[in-house]
Amino acid sequence: MRLAVLGPPGSGRETVAGAIAAGLGVPSISLANAAQAEIRANTPTALRARQHMNAGELVPDHVLLSIVRSRLTQPDVAGGFVLDGFPNHVVTAVALDALLSDLGTPLDRAIDLVLPDAEVLRRLAGRRTCRGCGRTWHTELAAPTRPGVCDGCGGELFQRPDDSPDRINAGLQSYRPSVVVTLNHYRALGKLTSIDAALTPAEITTEALA
Repeated sequence: MRLAVLGPPGSGRETVAGAIAAGLGVPSISLANAAQAEIRANTPTALRARQHMNAGELVPDHVLLSIVRSRLTQPDVAGGFVLDGFPNHVVTAVALDALLSDLGTPLDRAIDLVLPDAEVLRRLAGRRTCRGCGRTWHTELAAPTRPGVCDGCGGELFQRPDDSPDRINAGLQSYRPSVVVTLNHYRALGKLTSIDAALTPAEITTEALA
């Protein structure tokens, strides 16, 4: 089984992708992890990616697709895989489909974790991180005993810049238009399944596996 799990920030996509992969007995693959593996191996593709990054440039699509190709030709993906967070506006669905077709491993289904913007904002803007131990809390969903103080080490809790409402809204404004293209692509192919991300990760995983 070859799947892609898509969803906005705060949808629990990484957790769900990992749980689905574990249920299927296949690896979960993110673009970031695949790139890190290439960099650790110091491959020619990693060298090209570094050259662009060191120059402050975006890594071109063809270099990213080379990274994906390298990961999808590893022995552990012979029985299938779960892609975590892509295709996206960087690695497009059309480009990925062409690559997978070339490898003889077309995607079976794309799973869209549906979460309204208001809920994304509630989940992310409420996060607080401890300056002492790095533990993450939430003002509503996992509140510490004393506001602003970590229960674990007594450290100060702060809101990371990425968790500010302005940053979250800006990210959503970038994510939503690009993901629509991807979702429409798989919807037209009859390969799209939408699941309510307000469910627990266990419930989402059960529904996805079913």
